[in-house]
Amino acid sequence: MTKQVLPLIEKIPQSILGFLESSSSLWSSSLSKTAQAHARILKSGVQNDGYISAKLIASYSNYNCFNDADLILQSIPDPTVYSFSSLIYALTKAKLFSQSIGVFSRMFSHGLIPDTHVLPNLFKVCAELSAFKAGKQIHCVACVSGLDVDAFVQGSLFHMYMRCGRMSDARKVFDRMSDRDVVTCSALICGYARKGCLDEVVRILSEMEKSGIEPNIVSWNGILSGFNRSGYHREAVIMFQKMHSLGFCPDQVTVSSVLPSVGDSEMLNMGRQIHGYVIKQGLLKDKCVISAMIDMYGKTGHVYGIIKLFDEFEMMETGVCNAYITGLSRNGLVDKALEMFGLFKEKKMELNVVSWTSIIAGCAQNGKDIEALELFREMQVAGVKPNRVTIPSMLPACGNIAALGHGRSTHGFAVRVHLLDDVHVGSALIDMYAKCGRINMSQIVFNMMPTKNLVCWNSLMNGYSMHGKAKEVMSIFESLMRTRLKPDFISFTSLLSACGQVGLTDEGWKYFSMMSEEYGIKPRLEHYSCMTPASGELC
Repeated sequence: MTKQVLPLIEKIPQSILGFLESSSSLWSSSLSKTAQAHARILKSGVQNDGYISAKLIASYSNYNCFNDADLILQSIPDPTVYSFSSLIYALTKAKLFSQSIGVFSRMFSHGLIPDTHVLPNLFKVCAELSAFKAGKQIHCVACVSGLDVDAFVQGSLFHMYMRCGRMSDARKVFDRMSDRDVVTCSALICGYARKGCLDEVVRILSEMEKSGIEPNIVSWNGILSGFNRSGYHREAVIMFQKMHSLGFCPDQVTVSSVLPSVGDSEMLNMGRQIHGYVIKQGLLKDKCVISAMIDMYGKTGHVYGIIKLFDEFEMMETGVCNAYITGLSRNGLVDKALEMFGLFKEKKMELNVVSWTSIIAGCAQNGKDIEALELFREMQVAGVKPNRVTIPSMLPACGNIAALGHGRSTHGFAVRVHLLDDVHVGSALIDMYAKCGRINMSQIVFNMMPTKNLVCWNSLMNGYSMHGKAKEVMSIFESLMRTRLKPDFISFTSLLSACGQVGLTDEGWKYFSMMSEEYGIKPRLEHYSCMTPASGELC
């Protein structure tokens, strides 16, 4: 406490000072007592003191009276960093992140530089709001003031960049950090795992070993989960093997994280080995482990494993039942899946959106299109709201039987619930309208999509190809090549098929050569089927 503050402090009864100290850190005192203390401070004429006003701001903030706290801040002629930091901290703690940024802007306009206590709060706010640009600007302020070398500032800055998905910026901060720990290293590794950067993951693990920082089970689980969720299944399996070779014992989270990748990689033998480990460790009662095991057996086509696991599980749990329905449907046992779904309904199980989506997708993928449409109706009657996975799962059923009315209704639903910005929903709508003979609507849906991935382009090309409009397909393909996206084997299948239908021989051979020479795509059976070797022309 400064000497300048002491004369002012002496004017205030010690009871008020003691109250402010306690009420700014505890929830014990009442709001009315805070107001009484405020009145006595005003009477004493010391309300403009930075220390006292900061304590008063904190006290009001404890009762979520942020407007009162802000009024006090605004009434101070020369507010200090401490005054502003009290309100910024309180707003951040209450998750009022936008207001925290607003208070910081006012603080900065007063010519005040945030200190090592304010900066971590500000970076946390930017992380929660994914406000990368604001975070970058505050980072510049920290650099100019020389506070970017503080360990707490570095840690919060690093996590802000990670939350905003800015791996390169996070790595730069990480490389300059003086105090790295297993939490920071694990966060960086998990970030690289989500990007599929196996080499970087291995490199950081090596750096950790050299620095004497040993990854823990949480680190490994984060790595496996990151690779798996981003679709890097081979990398997830490789890291699981590395983890095991280093002597780490997988827990239920590890097993649940790696099994989906094992299934997608169709590594049945490894899946069986993990199953044996699960039995040995007594993890078969864990519902997440059982769900992952059923999912793995479903993806590897081991129907007996699916049924045996489900029958041996002692309780009916929604996640396990969902995995069972999906596993049966994936392996063509859609009638069995429908039977079990009916049983789950009879037993009054709490069926969620995943449950309904699983059975609808299973029906649509196995020729049970009418059943899929009926289930979609039942789902809404049951009060379960379809999501951005349900819609693309159901729309193929509309296209398969040319149920244009149902397709339009689903399109209207997607508009009402703001799902049209989803690329999977958009692609499914394009395909549905094309199969229903409304290629013009496919084009309209495509044009209205804010972002388009390769699946969207392929759906549109395939739609025009189905309608024998080769020139339109070629025009779309040329537009695709002007984007950053690279055509795949599906793109060329639509292209070659369209050329073949109208006898564009020269164009067909040109694209056939382009496929391998320019894009390195090895021709598949469907590409060769568009070519007639005997005549050297497209079929």
